[in-house]
Amino acid sequence: MKLKKPSAKKVTDTAALTGGVIVGGAVSKGVFGLIHSPAATEDTAEQKKQENAALVKRALLIAATGAGAVFLEGNDSITSAAKGTLIGMAAIQTLEAIATLAKRSGVTPEAAATTAPKKFLARVAGLGCPCTDTMGMGSVIPMALSPRYNLDMSAERGLGNSALDLFALPDPLAVSPAI
Repeated sequence: MKLKKPSAKKVTDTAALTGGVIVGGAVSKGVFGLIHSPAATEDTAEQKKQENAALVKRALLIAATGAGAVFLEGNDSITSAAKGTLIGMAAIQTLEAIATLAKRSGVTPEAAATTAPKKFLARVAGLGCPCTDTMGMGSVIPMALSPRYNLDMSAERGLGNSALDLFALPDPLAVSPAI
């Protein structure tokens, strides 16, 4: 392996491939959401059935996108971006399947892990955060768990609602109350 100065084409193709992988990862979640929409249920047998169906659909997506990346030919940036998109889709679905199988096989989630190797394994297997327990890796935390901020300080300062009022300074000539 040698390091040398890359050509402009190499930089462009690598950027296109990297961008494609990122886009593919995001698109993958959307595609999976279109082909798999489980119903909320308390029944363990039904949950297991839905989980198995999700694994089969993930396997099909992995196979289809992996094959698409292999069969795609070309030397331009658009081909690199398309290959990256397919690779990103396969990668995310593979990671999601690994997380499901790890959880199923008894890998200790990070929150319950007591040693550094167990925590490391939980993170590698996609079981590092309890917020992804039901929604998948990289899920958005529900708004109920998000902090709330009141950015309207105008009521506290006795100001109007314009953006410039936030930067208003007190009048230096105003008489301050005696202490």
